[in-house]
Amino acid sequence: MKKSIDIKALLILTTTFVIFTAVGTVSHEYGHILVAEYLGYETTLFYDSMTYYNEELVKKREKIYSEYKNEIEGNTDFEKKDEYRRLTKKLISNGFWITLGGPIQTIFTGLIGLFVLILRKNQYKEFGLKWIDWLAVFLSLFWLREVFNLAISLVFELISPDGSFFSGDEVYISRGLGLWEGTIPLLLGTLGILVSAYVIFRITPPQIRLTFLVSGLLGGGLGFVLWMDVLGPILLP
Repeated sequence: MKKSIDIKALLILTTTFVIFTAVGTVSHEYGHILVAEYLGYETTLFYDSMTYYNEELVKKREKIYSEYKNEIEGNTDFEKKDEYRRLTKKLISNGFWITLGGPIQTIFTGLIGLFVLILRKNQYKEFGLKWIDWLAVFLSLFWLREVFNLAISLVFELISPDGSFFSGDEVYISRGLGLWEGTIPLLLGTLGILVSAYVIFRITPPQIRLTFLVSGLLGGGLGFVLWMDVLGPILLP
């Protein structure tokens, strides 16, 4: 079969990839926010990140630090040492769970899409992909975030070496678990490649697969630039 680009489908799919790139970025940050607010933090959403703050915990720790600065820096005993350690441990633990919230949201969304595709396998094989199947395809491809993060960090290290081939939430998760920093990035990146390859090469119709791949490259790149450099800073500065 001769492979060619379907222009109409290319425009529709590219636009969809643009939209889902922005949606995926914001929903990832909401994964952090949901965990942070559950733990009692005040949060702020930005177009490419979020911040969290618990005034009570921070102020308590800062007060103890200001009272016993010399003892803390000198690692000697002081009256509120146990409380200071407890507060420090809690802040670190909370930070780990908040960091984990973003990738968990992305992965969970991707798994929902994959689950729907598996459940509806017989239907779309017989009748073709319906709107719900296409929605599931794009949700499944939330896994591409893990592939993108891994690829970008490797490319940046090759272009401008700084001693680390990995970056992002996944690195902090590896460290928080006491693992080599590349463990989670490589694990999730590999799983992302497998899931994405399955969806692209086993789910999308052969006659539109080339168009789908091209639209993914165009829409993903364009969506990233539009959200990060144009729309995002305006809508969520």
